[in-house]
Amino acid sequence: MNRLGLILALLLTWLMATAASARPTVVIDPGHGGHDRGAVRAGRHPEKIYALDVARRVASRLHRAGFRVIMTRNRDAFVSLSGRCAIANRQRQAVFISIHFNAAARRGADGIETFYYGRRAYRLAASVHRRLVVAAGTDNRGVRRRPFYVLRHTRCPAILIEAGFLSNPREGARIAHSPTHRQRLADAIAAGIIDAHR
Repeated sequence: MNRLGLILALLLTWLMATAASARPTVVIDPGHGGHDRGAVRAGRHPEKIYALDVARRVASRLHRAGFRVIMTRNRDAFVSLSGRCAIANRQRQAVFISIHFNAAARRGADGIETFYYGRRAYRLAASVHRRLVVAAGTDNRGVRRRPFYVLRHTRCPAILIEAGFLSNPREGARIAHSPTHRQRLADAIAAGIIDAHR
């Protein structure tokens, strides 16, 4: 390799390292776990299982894109809300993504909603929400500011996703019985995170 080629190779390596270091660590928080089954406590579809499945799929997609990823739980175990926040707060540069599925007394309720609290998290919330609504093909319930514990007590930008209603017979069945649908949701969440950090 001649001198110019060596300089170009070193420059490319430096640019790639700089881009990678500019990306945040993504802390993925699968909702509930262990004795806490989630929103549909007595139902056939326990939220904790599907939240973990989608979270693992998001983590895999982000790993392939070059992000550093940390999971607040990687198995069916209970982690306290403060414990989840502590995991995020130990990271120097991070974003926090809490993944959930919804439930309502009205069986027809459906759709995607995304929550944030701190102003710095709005862009991330909007980016993920936009991708997720298109991928899910369901109602857009909006991006909203809410003082949920995990959003208030993390120091980094933090969002909470409700990726569909398990209590809706049609939407719940898709979430529960279609790995393809869960992969579609995961790909959309990951794409939204990537979009927000271009």
